[in-house]
Amino acid sequence: MHIYIFHTKIRPFLPEKLRKFLPLLMLILIISPVFMRYADTYASSQMSYVVALMVLLWMGFLIYLVFFSLLWDTFKVFVKRVFLKNPSKGKDVYILLLISLFFSIYSYLETKKLEVIHIKVETCKIPEGIKKLKILQISDLHLGPLMGIDKINLIKEVWEKEKPDIVVSTGDLVDGNMGKRNEYAEKLKELKAPLGIYAILGNHEYYRGVKQAIEFIEKAGFTLLRNEVIDVKNILYIVGLDDKTCKFFSACDIAFDEVKFLEKIPQDRFVLILKHQPEIKKEAIGLFDLMLSGHTHGGLYKYVGAFIMQKIYETDRGLKPLGKGSYLFVSKGVGTGGPPMRFLTPPDVAVIEILNCKK
Repeated sequence: MHIYIFHTKIRPFLPEKLRKFLPLLMLILIISPVFMRYADTYASSQMSYVVALMVLLWMGFLIYLVFFSLLWDTFKVFVKRVFLKNPSKGKDVYILLLISLFFSIYSYLETKKLEVIHIKVETCKIPEGIKKLKILQISDLHLGPLMGIDKINLIKEVWEKEKPDIVVSTGDLVDGNMGKRNEYAEKLKELKAPLGIYAILGNHEYYRGVKQAIEFIEKAGFTLLRNEVIDVKNILYIVGLDDKTCKFFSACDIAFDEVKFLEKIPQDRFVLILKHQPEIKKEAIGLFDLMLSGHTHGGLYKYVGAFIMQKIYETDRGLKPLGKGSYLFVSKGVGTGGPPMRFLTPPDVAVIEILNCKK
């Protein structure tokens, strides 16, 4: 992407004296994620935030610039072949830069507009005397050098208003060096719930060291579930499944069989599964009542979710009936794992009400 933009859009408009510096500038931008990783490891939280913000904003801007440039260059080829003439040159680069900047600003601002999704699921498996259970699902905060207290505060506002019985995190809670971010853990620890707060690991917990990720999650007050089930006060079962990424880091049992594991869980109570990536084995349908997932971010850009994520996963967002009494809900997440940008796919948290069918 850098080579394409620098060669076709930037170099032709620079004076000859400045062109010799382009390879160096391009090299710096290409390896800029290395600077971000270095700052996250060795620099202060403030410095690592500034570096991460600059690097990731450039990444997001570059994606838009490449996208619109490809559209424009394709259009020019079409006009030249059909009408046998070249479109006018000169100001097209400035227009492309302005359009990309506009979309980048909009996409950055959209990451700050949290959507609260309310879902109701009826069941006859909740014990009599309990009319409903309220679950707050958070997912994909990607806490680290860029995502921080502001994202936690968005969640806390919903928590204070909804007063859930259970809080669950469906993975990618952390995405960086968490050893120097104890204030994040203390802030998360304020999210109390009478029936407990639970978490699973996502893929990003493994990238910077699963041990320090686990230490942070537990310090934040979560009960971490790793391919295990917990009986919550004889009311429901909560199942936490490890993300499949664990196998690439030799951090879990490779022979673990999800379907056989679920078959052992009694079906007399509501079975809630926490699984980071929304992948469903057909044999597992009917062995649980509701699965909560994340990971997809709704594609971050709506049409990426619609045309790509929905082909890879069961769905890229929202509630989906699976049959045999099983449902799947996929959160678009609160944070972003890359550039802090979204397009028509705002961040969300879900408030799920489990309603008792018994009168």
